[in-house]
Amino acid sequence: MIIVLTSCRYFQQGFAMLADQLMNDSPSFQRVLYLDDINDATKDDLVRTKAIVVDYGQSDINVLNALLEVKNRYQQSYFIFITRDVCYESTIDNILINTIADYTIDCKSAVRQLRACLAHFALEDQPVTIFKNVRWHHLEKQQPLTKMETMLLPYIVSGKKNKEITRYLDVTGKTVSHHRRNIYRKFAVTSLTGLYKKFDERV
Repeated sequence: MIIVLTSCRYFQQGFAMLADQLMNDSPSFQRVLYLDDINDATKDDLVRTKAIVVDYGQSDINVLNALLEVKNRYQQSYFIFITRDVCYESTIDNILINTIADYTIDCKSAVRQLRACLAHFALEDQPVTIFKNVRWHHLEKQQPLTKMETMLLPYIVSGKKNKEITRYLDVTGKTVSHHRRNIYRKFAVTSLTGLYKKFDERV
């Protein structure tokens, strides 16, 4: 099963046409569920979902936070984001999109690339993409993060407390606290608000 997250009727119609064309190649396309909000999906839907296609045309931190929760609970799902360059202007959005999305497509070339991606998906040969804005690239070069810090950062910038993070990752609260302090120190800030400001500064 595939979930398509969109509020756009035209996006739904376009995807339905693609799904019809690919239905013979993969049983995944025999059931497509269209939703406005990922929170409307049932647990049973999410357990059976092989891919989640997200129509992400404008910045919305609440949508990204909800998708991050789904990504952690249902790791079998492959996330495809159809998005625009403007959605990467916020470094926080940039970090969260890169954590959630397995494959991102600029909406200008979405139909061609989505068709190619879904064809690979039918063959169980999924590509993975990551996109970094100039600010995030610049910050990473200045202050390289450890593997653990990189893993924790999306949860920290999504506003999760240390105890919440331990529910998603196999780490203790003490470990999270230690690495959170290291991240703050590397970016010369003392709080999450300071980190947000740092990420949103222009280069």
